[in-house]
Formats: sequence, C-alpha cells, structure tokens
Amino acid sequence: MVGHGIDSILFKLRPGETVLVEYSSVSSPELLLYLMCRRCMERGRPILIDDISDTFAEYVVRLDLMGLNTDDLLKVPVIKIGGNREVGNVLGKVGVDKYSLDFKYYEKIYEKVVPKEVICNPVLGIYKLFVALERQEVIRLVRNISMFVGKKSRFALYFINRDVMEKKVPELLDLLEETASTVLQWNADKGKYRLRTLKAANDEIMGSNISLRFRDIAGI
Repeated sequence: MVGHGIDSILFKLRPGETVLVEYSSVSSPELLLYLMCRRCMERGRPILIDDISDTFAEYVVRLDLMGLNTDDLLKVPVIKIGGNREVGNVLGKVGVDKYSLDFKYYEKIYEKVVPKEVICNPVLGIYKLFVALERQEVIRLVRNISMFVGKKSRFALYFINRDVMEKKVPELLDLLEETASTVLQWNADKGKYRLRTLKAANDEIMGSNISLRFRDIAGI
C-alpha cells in the first residue's frame, strides 16, 4: 500500500520534467531515494543517479546505519560529478570544473549510458556546488539545468537541502523553484515522513501529501 502511495506522485512525473526535491537537514532524504529506487526497480523502470561530491556515498552509509539492505541500491548506475568515493555502479566521471562551466562532457557520458526507456534520474548534492562555486559559475549552472527541462529521455529529481540554500543563497532557491516544472518537499516530524507537492506540471498530483513511517519505507 505504501509503495502505491509514492507511486501516485513518482510515476505521474512526466518525461522531460525537472523536479526539485526540497528537504530539511534532519529529514533523512536518503530514505526517499531508497524508496524511489526500490519502487522503480520493482516496476522495471530504469534509474540513473548523478552523484555530486560523494553525496551518494553519504546516503548509503546512513542507510546502512539504519539497518537497511543497500545491495540493490549499489547496483544502480551512477555518474559521478566530483568527489573520489566510488560507491555504486559508477559508469562515468565528470570533473567539477567542467561541470560548473557547461554540461557538454556530462552529456557525452549520459548519452552513452541512458537506455531507450524514460529514465528516473535522481541528482544528489547539487546544492553543494551552489554554495561552493563563484556567483558567475552558479548562474551558468542554473542556466544549464534549465536547458534540460523538456529533455524527454528522463525526468530528473534534484535533491536540494532547503536549510542550507535558505541560509547561503536564498534568492537562488526561488529561482530554481520557478525554473522547475514540479516542486516536492520531504519533511520529518514526530516519527513520520511526509512528501508534499507544492507545484506540479501534472495537475493530478498538485497538492498531494503522502505520510510514511520508517517501517513503511523499510518494507518491514
């Protein structure tokens, strides 16, 4: 039943969408990634993770500490952008300097590995680049992200630490929300995790609010 709950949002995202997944620093976004990947694998949907600055490795460590089995997650194809911890099925690497300037090198790797079916493409840790890069490079990065809106081979989910963005670059969060076709929020409170839809290209999911407990996500 829980899988069907998240399915009502995840599988209503349309090819070509750029989706913001905003989360708080204490909401354990790795649980959402874990659930998304599990549901895609159970339904035979292809997945590709973009791992920026070893964020995927951080997620896997925390999932292990929670007692979750990450064996299937480690089989998911990964494109690494910066960082040096090769966790998962790494198919290609992009230097941060190249990534900050444009997506040409990234696109070469992406086109080699992307399947014919529409792919679910979680992008982890991009907020780290927004905080670390010079302003001109950040604007260039946002422009490149906006150019991917409408790329029908995938729907991309950019996981963004909302707390960090609001403190460091609050105006950029507003810009990203405007650029994105769909905006989701992942929060944790009193033992419950909630996924809300704040903005949606598909009106069917506008205003959706799904509530989960850890045992639901873990499949216990």
